[in-house]
Amino acid sequence: MQPERFHTSSGVSFLPCGAEMATAWLQKRLAALESFQEGEDVLEPTLKSPKREDPYCGYEVADTLREFVSKGLLTDIDLSGTTPEEEIGDVGVANLTTVLLGKVANLTRLSLRRVGLGAAGFREVGRLLRQCPTLEVLDLSYNTAGVDGLRGNFCEALDDARCLKVLELRGCGLRDEGLEPLCDVLERFDEALRPVVSVQQLSLSTNHLTAAAARRMARMLATNLKLEELDISDNELREEGGEHLAGGLNANKGRLQRLNISHNLLRVAGARPLLERFMTTDSSLRMQIRRLPGTKHGFVLDGMVVTGLEFMGWVEQHNNRNRSEAVFAGDRIVEVSGKTTPEDMLLELTVGEVLDVTLLRDGVCMKHLDICYNLLGKKGTQELHTLAGITRQGNMIGNQLRFDGGTRIALLNAY
Repeated sequence: MQPERFHTSSGVSFLPCGAEMATAWLQKRLAALESFQEGEDVLEPTLKSPKREDPYCGYEVADTLREFVSKGLLTDIDLSGTTPEEEIGDVGVANLTTVLLGKVANLTRLSLRRVGLGAAGFREVGRLLRQCPTLEVLDLSYNTAGVDGLRGNFCEALDDARCLKVLELRGCGLRDEGLEPLCDVLERFDEALRPVVSVQQLSLSTNHLTAAAARRMARMLATNLKLEELDISDNELREEGGEHLAGGLNANKGRLQRLNISHNLLRVAGARPLLERFMTTDSSLRMQIRRLPGTKHGFVLDGMVVTGLEFMGWVEQHNNRNRSEAVFAGDRIVEVSGKTTPEDMLLELTVGEVLDVTLLRDGVCMKHLDICYNLLGKKGTQELHTLAGITRQGNMIGNQLRFDGGTRIALLNAY
């Protein structure tokens, strides 16, 4: 039997007003959801919309609460608000966490945008997150985490969230200090004790982040293995922040595919290194091997191209210790302890005991960069166009610089 789907008869959902009403209303709806049994004739039974006079309902919000049920377990919850009257606050989220205990093992999506959460509310979400091993999307945008909201419960739970792919934290007032615990979790690459966090899309726009936060994010990007999309638009990174992030992207080696850093006061000095990094289509790796006399280097080579690694050899040991700098098949050795010709490099690999090896990985690069609205000015924009060697193309979303047949795009304008 297919999972039963519950929705309102009119296609419109209603959100309760206030913490106590939200809790009571959700309890009522959960009871109704659980009353359906497998084997019923109706595959999509309808849960009637609450009436206006219902004390558990204050106003109408389209598609506010959608519930998909399999054996009585929720998979999708959206309690987002749009006005202060719709906020359930920290108390409401604490009550909802209690109400949902044991009912969210299959939850895949949770949206609590603009519901009046403070630091205490984020800690309660951490409690809830521990109950949701299958959660894939978590949206907490436009709440007030402040500098303490992500510490403790929230990031501890995040560090154990194996399925979470999307994390939205727009407009949460994190500031530089509040970003620290999140970066501590995301930069972990050692999987000896537990898998790394699987977040692939992260939004941190409008959080009053400065160059200090950019420096911290750069360190995180250097070792993060999973993040593919990062939105840090509408902050205050300025020129120094752009330089820090360019360094982090260089160390990231193309694992990050999309970066939105618009509205950050970068000016030309901050935007140029980011565009230069975007234009680079390969990444370099450096490693040092100290091997015992008489042992092999650990590479399996075809010419100077790595085709494999010897089992538990020196290179594989390096990979186990340095996941973000791991060597893979297809990487090319371009320098060994100062030697650059194939013959000299092979000789050094054969006889040297301390090997400083530089490799290149081709075709590993970002796909999308947005540096619009960074006070570039007309002259600065022209300078970056000249740097890219591409004339203006498109005017719908800034000036599009298209690379590799349009498969890679950088956006920039003069504003």
